[in-house]
Amino acid sequence: MTNALPQHEPQLELISASPDMLDLVHTLFVMRAGKGETRSVLPAYSAQLLSFVAGRVEMQFPEREARRSSDITLKAPMLRAAPMILDGPVLSVGASFTPLGWATFSGLAADKTHDTAFPADTLIADEALSAVKAALPECRSGAISPEAYSRVIEDMIRTVCASPQRQPRADHRELVRAIDAWLASAFNPSIKTLYDSVELGQRQVQRLCRRYFGVPPAQLIKRYRAIRAAMLLAHDDLSDDLRDEVLEAYFDQAHLINDVRRYTGRTPRSLTREPLAQDMLDPDGHGRSGKRLRDS
Repeated sequence: MTNALPQHEPQLELISASPDMLDLVHTLFVMRAGKGETRSVLPAYSAQLLSFVAGRVEMQFPEREARRSSDITLKAPMLRAAPMILDGPVLSVGASFTPLGWATFSGLAADKTHDTAFPADTLIADEALSAVKAALPECRSGAISPEAYSRVIEDMIRTVCASPQRQPRADHRELVRAIDAWLASAFNPSIKTLYDSVELGQRQVQRLCRRYFGVPPAQLIKRYRAIRAAMLLAHDDLSDDLRDEVLEAYFDQAHLINDVRRYTGRTPRSLTREPLAQDMLDPDGHGRSGKRLRDS
């Protein structure tokens, strides 16, 4: 992997997180775009840390002022798609957090802080960010590769999340893992299956699901189902059986189109025409629930 920038289409490369980080980080990544302005749409992603080696991005979240990236930016979890403008040339290196990873790293509740972005140093102490800040000019100069820089970012996340003061309660961690397992158990799992799998009452499950995932289970599965549908429609190499499962999960074509548009900013037909959309909807970048699509 080099520090070279693309001349035309934006590109997104995924870098596997270290095995000990899989509870905290879905994937590391490198995003590149060539010179000039490129307009695109961010799907309803999990929270991310983005360090800009070159260029900037402006994100227009629903019902908020546009947010322009800083050198090291934190993007909170997203509950719907958001337009973005890449001001190239762009080279951004970052990490996508799991819900548990974001809660541990940030200490923020997803239902209170979502669909926004802000400079990392407004939340994380300069001391914790020092190695990432020091390595940024090295990546700009080509002294280290974007992949090596992504490991510096991963090490920082590991260190911050190891702090005892940042650990979510054990019962909360257990529920988040149960929700993750439920989401990964089927393309469209029933909510009753989730409630039957845990010892907590429904209201407590709903409250904690909002805290860690942004919305209660019924809305959560709707978002995951739409993102998965988009993944399958964008990638022809996934199985026909899963493709049939997508269509069976929706009442009709109109519901499928509306949900995919809400959570990806695109129509099902346009997913195969935009390389960056295919990159952003690669199942390998979406944790265990995405991995299920690859493994099926």
